[in-house]
Amino acid sequence: MARDSTEYVTDSTRGKHATEQNDNLELYLGQIRKIFDTSRIIEAPRDKQQVVNYFLLNKLSYRLGFNWDGFIHCGISYDGKSKREDFRQQARMIERYIIDNDARNVLELAYGLGPNSAFLASRNPDVTFEALDIANKPLARYTKIPNLHFCYSDYHDLSRFEDNSLDIIFVIEALCYSTNKLHVLREVKRKLKEGGVFIVFDAYTRNRASQLSPSEKLMWQLIFRGCALETFERVDKVEAEMRKDFSIVMAQDLTTYVLPSLEVQESKARHYFNHPAVARAINKVLAFDVVKHLPMVLLMPTSVRRQIGCYYLHALKNDR
Repeated sequence: MARDSTEYVTDSTRGKHATEQNDNLELYLGQIRKIFDTSRIIEAPRDKQQVVNYFLLNKLSYRLGFNWDGFIHCGISYDGKSKREDFRQQARMIERYIIDNDARNVLELAYGLGPNSAFLASRNPDVTFEALDIANKPLARYTKIPNLHFCYSDYHDLSRFEDNSLDIIFVIEALCYSTNKLHVLREVKRKLKEGGVFIVFDAYTRNRASQLSPSEKLMWQLIFRGCALETFERVDKVEAEMRKDFSIVMAQDLTTYVLPSLEVQESKARHYFNHPAVARAINKVLAFDVVKHLPMVLLMPTSVRRQIGCYYLHALKNDR
């Protein structure tokens, strides 16, 4: 096992959003029940094909709801105000590791529509970028970048890449979809050079001693089931798996900084839930896999404010 000399960066403003007594959880759950059979969301199949279907069917809604550049992850807003540029912050943080490690070969797992690798490849023309995904084709304009190559593949099998060949591997908000993270971590370790870095941005269940209330439990189930997830695992559980093969050199709690972009989506979702008759009509037209994520969009900021959901950057070093 690699020794761990983690730099932990905590969220010093975490407490300011904990407003359980004044938030809209009960109101939101009531609005959701008027439009959805919540048990259908919670009990929906959660196999690999459902994950693929979810992302294929929601490609357009993600672009409309987030931004036309194809970013389908949270923005990181250091000034508390959500802006288009905030969706590039993950890539900018990854770029620091590329520069600091003089990386020449970089791989992205689960590229979505391709904007992060495209952003990095266009700014670092001497670096070779590979990117894989099981569900999406990249936006056409990203396929024209000469030092970036996209492929269709599952990140549980990285056999197409040579062992000890990659300097940096990264994944943004997609490792959560694996029900066997230890396998993915060991696949990544085999492909990284000694001293290589695996960078993970993802959402988790926050480590907490208190039990969830019945309403909080329903909220949390609607959130992770709504985006075709088995669950959001606890931070400490995932970190324990990371430490089996890597040193965690950075663990940064970014929860407060992603809240502004989540709140923008919450505001948009309120328009849908405030008009239940219209919403029920929309639900009859659109595929269930398209609309079932809307309760998640509405509820996610509340889960953050209630100290249930959290968002972290982990940087793992392959120091065998």
